[in-house]
Amino acid sequence: MTPRPARTIARTFLAAAALLLLAIPRSAQACSRPYRTQFDLFDQATRVAEVRVEQTPGRREAGMARLRVLRTLKGSSRATLEGKETNTSCHVGYRTGRRAVVFLGPHGETLAYHERRASDPLVLALRAFVAAKDPDARVRALVDAIATGPAGVKDEAAWYLANRPELLARIDLSARERLLAAAEPRDQPLLVVLARLELDFPAPPPSHYRNYYADLAALLRPRDELDDLGVEALAGQVERGREGYDPQRIRAMDRCERQTGRMLYPVLRYGQGPSGHFWTELARSCRTGEPVKR
Repeated sequence: MTPRPARTIARTFLAAAALLLLAIPRSAQACSRPYRTQFDLFDQATRVAEVRVEQTPGRREAGMARLRVLRTLKGSSRATLEGKETNTSCHVGYRTGRRAVVFLGPHGETLAYHERRASDPLVLALRAFVAAKDPDARVRALVDAIATGPAGVKDEAAWYLANRPELLARIDLSARERLLAAAEPRDQPLLVVLARLELDFPAPPPSHYRNYYADLAALLRPRDELDDLGVEALAGQVERGREGYDPQRIRAMDRCERQTGRMLYPVLRYGQGPSGHFWTELARSCRTGEPVKR
């Protein structure tokens, strides 16, 4: 794959992320953080619940919003919860009377607030994910979401799965066939899932933007000399690469994750062209097997 300037790849990434967000029902997420699926948020949150917003601090006011719990998804069961609202640029947007799924940190900080009906396909997919009590069950829930869900559900589940080699390693032949059957001729995170499983994928039609997921999938899919290297040699490839967007470095990190069997950094974010300093962190992560903390 011909290397492209970091600025071009970054623009493409932003366009792809925007398209994915447009496919998902209204949600309020704090600040301009990297995109996180509801499955990522579930992993990160201390408490997750389906709620009805009973009271807010007031429009654009800081304080605690009172939330009546309709269904507990994570954490101990409570009749009510409190979620922090802020009057800064991180304003959550709680609205009285609205039904939502809320993701809270240990001190009530709001990681995300998604206004959704109980029958929303994303809510149903999250419930199935919550019910999965081991990695194999999680894989089944995600594959089901990709194989049967509408585009918004499919893309969220595929985004989460594409970044997790420990779950990809558990996908059996039947699940692979379902994922292949679910692939559409459009640019979508599922293409990266298929590439990391070393499966072929349909090429999306020409676009005014570069096909971000298809380009990344094409970069990761072929086998090459990196497949024969150990962790130390792969870390060296990551360390010595070119500044910004470097396909060889990205491929080396993908191979390193396959060997360590865990996510060291979300593969779907590499298209932004990490800085030289961050590549040094990634090389260290490759050697230690510990995810980058950021």
